[in-house]
Amino acid sequence: MKGHDHGRSYVLIGDPLCEGSLSVRNIFRSMGFREIEVRHGAGHLREHLDTRETDLVVSAVDWRDDDTCEMVNSLRHGEVGLDPFVPVLGLTWNATIETVQRVARSGADGLVAMPTHGSRFGSAVAALVEKRRPFVVTTDYIGPNRRDENELRTQGQQVPLIPVPNALRRKATGIPDAIPFDKCLTIVREQKAERHAFQIGCLAERIRDHYKGLKPSEDIRADLDELERVALDLMRRISETRYAHQGELCRSLVNVSGDLSRAIEPRDRDLEVLTELAKALKLAIHSDDTSSIEAAHDISKAVDASL
Repeated sequence: MKGHDHGRSYVLIGDPLCEGSLSVRNIFRSMGFREIEVRHGAGHLREHLDTRETDLVVSAVDWRDDDTCEMVNSLRHGEVGLDPFVPVLGLTWNATIETVQRVARSGADGLVAMPTHGSRFGSAVAALVEKRRPFVVTTDYIGPNRRDENELRTQGQQVPLIPVPNALRRKATGIPDAIPFDKCLTIVREQKAERHAFQIGCLAERIRDHYKGLKPSEDIRADLDELERVALDLMRRISETRYAHQGELCRSLVNVSGDLSRAIEPRDRDLEVLTELAKALKLAIHSDDTSSIEAAHDISKAVDASL
């Protein structure tokens, strides 16, 4: 491709069809790629990402026995692979609206409808090198931003845009990343903790209002399950951030959310404890001063003593 040297870039292709992967491999060779690996099973694709630094993933999303979209979501959340920011293009022989939405929600950079020709792949790769979308982090999603400016501000919370590392661009152009890998990983982890804290606050308020008869929830069981899931995920992730000192508070949240989820009719005390813990978490994460952090710690200790 003119202006871009892809000779040193490593491409991982996942396709259950040998004929399809051969066609895609040949297209990438014609674009100047030399290091190309093919895997014919989603499990093998995942294993390869865990052991080999990859500059571009091109994978079918129509596997019969596995879900590439789930794998990409896990990749973006740091649960699979060595680089959560690696560019990802999906391939599909069934480009329905549902498929397009599923791929977009996974955190993939784009989707190519098959069969196709080299110029379409060329345009997709050029876009990844020249104008890749910055990432956003929400409680459920990490990946390219597809929202407009107004949508990025939800319920008073601004969601920052993050120019993530791009190995494909770095090798093709020789231009360094705007943010080094380790620093960007820290930013994403802290953004995830902040989004989780915000979500826990919203869920705590919704659950309390439902049981107090103030505002019925459309699906209180889903809200309780989501609270427990987010609290568990935050407890697992927070140790890797500057908010690690709030690990005890997260454990208290997990205990309370579990009690609420299992209860036939939650106790008023548990609802009050949940509300106080959510406030303490928000205070600790959104305030940098020592006094606010200490105040959050005091709330956590008082709540623990009442459990």
